[in-house]
Amino acid sequence: MTLWWLTVQSVLARPRSWVVGLLAAGAAALLTPGVSLVRSIHEGTRRSLIESGAGDLQVYAAASPGVPLVVVGPGGVPELVPIPDYPTVESQLRALPGVKEVVPLELGMGATFRGNALDEKLAVLRGVAREPASEARDARLRRLGEDLRLTLQRAARDVDRRSEAFAEEPAFADDLVVLREAATPAFWERFPQDPMGVLEVLENRVARQAGEGEELAVDYLGTDVARFARAFPRFELVTGQLPPPGTRGLVMGHATYEENFKLRIATRLDELRRERQKGATLAEDEGLRTLVERNVAEVPDLVARLDVERATALQAALARALGETGELEALLSRFLKMDDANFDARYAQFQGELVPHLPLYRLMPGDTLALRTPLEQGAVVPVRLWGTFRFKGLGGDDGRVNMMSVVDLVSARHLSGRPTEAQKAEARQLLESFGMGKDAEGPRASLDEFQPPAIVDAEAGTEHGGAPQFEQAVALPDTFTEGELTGGGVSQAAVVLAPDVAPEDLAARISALPGGAALATVGWQEAGGLLGGLVGMAQAVLLLFALLLSSFVALVAAGTLLLLARERVAEVGTLRAVGMQRREVFVSLLLEGLLLGGTGSLLGAVLGASLLRLGMGDGVAVEDGSLQFFLGGPVLRPELALGGTGVVVLGVTLVVVVAALVPAWRGSAVAPVAAMRKGEG
Repeated sequence: MTLWWLTVQSVLARPRSWVVGLLAAGAAALLTPGVSLVRSIHEGTRRSLIESGAGDLQVYAAASPGVPLVVVGPGGVPELVPIPDYPTVESQLRALPGVKEVVPLELGMGATFRGNALDEKLAVLRGVAREPASEARDARLRRLGEDLRLTLQRAARDVDRRSEAFAEEPAFADDLVVLREAATPAFWERFPQDPMGVLEVLENRVARQAGEGEELAVDYLGTDVARFARAFPRFELVTGQLPPPGTRGLVMGHATYEENFKLRIATRLDELRRERQKGATLAEDEGLRTLVERNVAEVPDLVARLDVERATALQAALARALGETGELEALLSRFLKMDDANFDARYAQFQGELVPHLPLYRLMPGDTLALRTPLEQGAVVPVRLWGTFRFKGLGGDDGRVNMMSVVDLVSARHLSGRPTEAQKAEARQLLESFGMGKDAEGPRASLDEFQPPAIVDAEAGTEHGGAPQFEQAVALPDTFTEGELTGGGVSQAAVVLAPDVAPEDLAARISALPGGAALATVGWQEAGGLLGGLVGMAQAVLLLFALLLSSFVALVAAGTLLLLARERVAEVGTLRAVGMQRREVFVSLLLEGLLLGGTGSLLGAVLGASLLRLGMGDGVAVEDGSLQFFLGGPVLRPELALGGTGVVVLGVTLVVVVAALVPAWRGSAVAPVAAMRKGEG
């Protein structure tokens, strides 16, 4: 108690020593809200990933070379082998206490092809030709056909345009002849009687000369779509509906739908509106002016894609909006030359009066798109688009997580190129028909097992005497049975837990299941891939900042206390002369560091908590989609982390105490006689 009293008296008598306390307070005031903010990012990202497909655990085959992900990262899709006997594994997982849902997943990268301008005009004609025969349909066919003929005629006559739009290589010489014929009225005489035949010629011989179109990415999660929507509470249907039970189909991520399938001009206008709402102006922001210029530059391409009906209606709408008449291309270019003064009015006119006459989306719910892998490996799978969805509160149309689509598991298996059970059975039947044993299915253990083929001078045949019969290939049906859904392979499964269940405990119980050694698990952070890794990076940055700040505090505190110890040599000598031991002097000086560090860090933590409370209030709105994902929603509400605050107080105090070791040692090492002589001097 006496030492404590001496320590308090010493600190109060030397205001210069308060510098050490102020340093501790400053460090604690910075680190307290920093720890709370990083904890909020960690918790927000955890909730975002768990509630958007990752679940609390991902279960996969232990033999897999890769680790399961729920979002395609820079490295592409991880290499996973199917979970052995998945139906049994799913039943076992569901029976475990605390498991709310098990969702099968199959991550994949998909792509679809967007045709060129002629493809789109032909698609409109094809749709009209398939309508029931009537006078109105025939009149519309003639009108659209004449518009297409004039388009081809202009292309054929305009040498410059033809050389730009069509490949004039020798291999396409015959197709160029067809193009010139298609621009003549004689070619179109048989169109009313045989519209589909004429369109087939145009599609096969003319349209493919007008460029390669564009490949659009559609990354997907193959799953039981209805179960996926129930299991993850942030799932929100934006347009359309979910595929009916037992029906193949795709529900597209709304961000992908807006970015890849919406008219580019409309997408840029939306971006301009968002940036202006944030306070940007066209006059000051060169990037926004570039968007306007790109919209104007794309007018000829848009006009070329319009059929005669849309073009006529759009021209009339533009004339009303601008109050003047003229050619469609000139009117549209003038309309899209926007500035700060006319943007709001023009944007409203675009949405209200022009959009009804524009092909706003290249794909609508109910349409079918041909999905395939980007590397054109595996089959092309036609899939119907049933609607679009997003994850609530995780970014809008520019959120990365909303780029992911969900597709039925049967289609995903076909896209993966992995043979289905039916295809495996067909392969086994085919091998048996050739008289090949079961061993032929498996891989060879050594290259030495391969033998040169025997040459026989006879027709190939089977042991049953007849040639194998191949059934005619049929298109993938639109529906599937429950057995096809559950019986095929699954590469990973998301496990959603009850709130009071620890993922680590469940992972241990999964390992103890019969056959559990063949399974492996990862948590939400590993399944999040790059998104989960950014949380670890934020924690590492905070740790580095804390280390640098602690080093600064330690150096300044040590220097200050060492200077004070030198000034107290006479005092120390007096204390030693009246009987105080060196150890007691050392402890007394060390207690000064403890008192300054403890008091300063405690006051700094209170200050940091107050600043956090005053600065955040009821929360700060977050408009950026990426930040919304990491913060778990559109509002940032960092809460004071009591455990983290305690660690900050103890850590800063410990740094000051460690910094006081050297000054205390040197201050207590002075001999009493020398100290008193120095004091007299």
